[in-house]
Amino acid sequence: MIYDRILFAAAAVWNLVAATMLLWRPEVMLQRMRIADPAAVWLARSFVSSVATWGIAYGMIAFDPHRFRDFAWLGVISKLLYFLINTVAFHQGRLSREAYLPALIDLLLAILFCEYLWRSGR
Repeated sequence: MIYDRILFAAAAVWNLVAATMLLWRPEVMLQRMRIADPAAVWLARSFVSSVATWGIAYGMIAFDPHRFRDFAWLGVISKLLYFLINTVAFHQGRLSREAYLPALIDLLLAILFCEYLWRSGR
């Protein structure tokens, strides 16, 4: 139970830090992705609502893993989609290894979420 709380608290922090970066320093992410379009800053900032909401959801799971367990399924889907989209871009040469790293971390979190779901099955 403590492991589950730590896992989802760490996922919450990961998402909330990413949301903070997207809000206050989107150019850092865009630079890593080799994107120079000024409109991309607005698009990056628009992702804050989704990334921050997921951070809050993971925090809710950390607070009460049993009550909010079903959010983890959605987290698996979200993190796998993010990983897949970034994997395609990486293999097409549109992402550097540095920019691809967060997708690998999200893949690891998706795997750990699946392990949690399997272990805590009802």
